[in-house]
Amino acid sequence: MTLLTIARRATVMLLLLSCCWATALVAQETQYISDMVLVPVRSGPGSDYRIINRGLPSGTVLIVYGQSDDDEWIDVESPGGTRGWIRAQYLQVDPPAALLINDLRVELEQIRGEQNRLVNQLDASSSEADKAVSMVDQLERELDTTRVELTEIKRVSAAAIELDLMNQQLVAELESERSEADLLRLENVRLRERITNNQMLDGALAVLLGVILAVIAPRLWPRKKRQDGWS
Repeated sequence: MTLLTIARRATVMLLLLSCCWATALVAQETQYISDMVLVPVRSGPGSDYRIINRGLPSGTVLIVYGQSDDDEWIDVESPGGTRGWIRAQYLQVDPPAALLINDLRVELEQIRGEQNRLVNQLDASSSEADKAVSMVDQLERELDTTRVELTEIKRVSAAAIELDLMNQQLVAELESERSEADLLRLENVRLRERITNNQMLDGALAVLLGVILAVIAPRLWPRKKRQDGWS
């Protein structure tokens, strides 16, 4: 942005300001108090007229209504509503250098403030970017760790599935062995019962045989005739 552009902007702003307090006189000419510190306003076009305002500061925007016949005095009105005459030598069409410098200072302060704001914003963005990069690095490390853990989990899961299948197979074999053992125990009990019954039957038969032998055997053998002394 060049100084000429800034000056033009300042001129436009001052013109708009003058329009606000003198809307009824928009068509009037606008001039400025020159670089003098204070300019008195008189009631008429001459030094012998009374002073109605002891001094307008440099840069004051004035509305011009006319001028004296000798062109040395200008009929003006100030923003405060004071109307009177000022020597033409104290007026100029363009804004004075002091006003432009002040506007430039204000513009410069605004630019510096905007620059500082942008610098702070850039610093904040850089800090956020650094945090984001750090977060990405951390997430990448966590992702690598997760991948390793997932690989280990898959390996362990495969082994666990294999162990589970082996366990199921062993459980099935164990149940089968238990069933066979139960059958063998039942068969063993039955065999013992049969052996016990057979032993009891053999004992009974032996007793019965002994009784039979005790009763029948004497009858099977012939008795010897008794020899007495008479024969």
